[in-house]
Amino acid sequence: MITMDPGAVRHGLPDEEALKEVMTQFERGLPRLNRLWRYYQGKHDVIARQRLPGLPNQRLVNGFPRYIAQVSSGYLLGEPVRYACPGDEKGAYALEMAYRRAEADSADMETAVAQAVYGRGMTLCYLDETGQARVCALDPRTSFIVHDDTVEHRPLFGCRVLTEAEGAHITLYLPDRVVVYGKAGRFGKARLQVYRHPFGRIPMTEYRNGQDARGDFEDVLALVDAYDLLQSDRLNDRMQFSDALLVLTGVMGIAEDYGGEPSPGAMERLRQERTLALPDSEAKAEWLVKNPSEQDVDVLRRALVEDIHKFSMTPDFADERFAGNASGIAIKYKLFNLEQRILMKERWFVKGLRERARVMAGYLKSTGQAAIDADRLEIRIPRRLPVNELERAQALSLLKGIVAEQTLLDNAPILPRDTAEKE
Repeated sequence: MITMDPGAVRHGLPDEEALKEVMTQFERGLPRLNRLWRYYQGKHDVIARQRLPGLPNQRLVNGFPRYIAQVSSGYLLGEPVRYACPGDEKGAYALEMAYRRAEADSADMETAVAQAVYGRGMTLCYLDETGQARVCALDPRTSFIVHDDTVEHRPLFGCRVLTEAEGAHITLYLPDRVVVYGKAGRFGKARLQVYRHPFGRIPMTEYRNGQDARGDFEDVLALVDAYDLLQSDRLNDRMQFSDALLVLTGVMGIAEDYGGEPSPGAMERLRQERTLALPDSEAKAEWLVKNPSEQDVDVLRRALVEDIHKFSMTPDFADERFAGNASGIAIKYKLFNLEQRILMKERWFVKGLRERARVMAGYLKSTGQAAIDADRLEIRIPRRLPVNELERAQALSLLKGIVAEQTLLDNAPILPRDTAEKE
């Protein structure tokens, strides 16, 4: 979290020295963010591995980081976020329509992936050329929010940095306006543009991935590197096996002449004729090879895979334990660790969604539309889990006559046609 002294904000703007300090904090964390993005893109450290000339140098990259990030973000936000506000249906409907026009669902999915990769996601509410509110996901490597250094950590302003060859454009998002600085980097003198916005709050929102804001695969990068090296060396050993050395015992070498006639080299003749004449019974020829123990290597490989899945709390869906005939409750038990991690991610994601709802409510209020009270908003992120419909129907049949008929219908795996049409 990037923090600064709130006393450095004067007349709504932070002073030049404070801005330099927060930029220094941000740039200090860029190498970490770039490394996480590089691993997500499949550009692991093993690609830069060097070996002696002549030795096979296979550099295999395994997509564990992408797998972990996509499984967690897809499980978190596989279904669109649902909003409700009992007692204020009009305001909830206005917010839903505003989000639909702003294409917020797509921005939410991009933000969930960024949250999983970088440990935090960012969104920005802005006005398009027609004056409509829009929502977009920002790259955490170019955007951040500055908080005060008190225990509340209240957001002071958002910042977006666009770097070019000549310098950097820096945009500050304040609660009432947007300030754009030029490439000179002198925050006090290079102000290019200042304009008001109708959101009434900082239009940039942060979605942290827990208190420490670490990426979902950040803690297993060392295990991923070990797996890459093991798989690469496994293939290198196979390639070196085909390049085995021929050891001659009791033989001074392979003669180059061939009955006094011009002939190909001795080694080439050996490859062509596939025969080797030895001078006496004491001489022998044998291949010097490295016999890799495939069983030991495979045990180590499996151990690394299990550790990667265990410490990232991401299940291995290729495991035979995820059989298609497993019951719904059995699947839930296998997903228990992932569910606990997703619940922690969800709390922080919902916190960001609520703050964005406050921003959007400010826009709705400024345009004369029904503005919802975001603090009363109910935000729910549904899950799509495998369900054993037969077990569910049997349980409902046992409850017939005990619970209300409407409750049974609401929980029925197959809804009547008229009920489905109403929904």
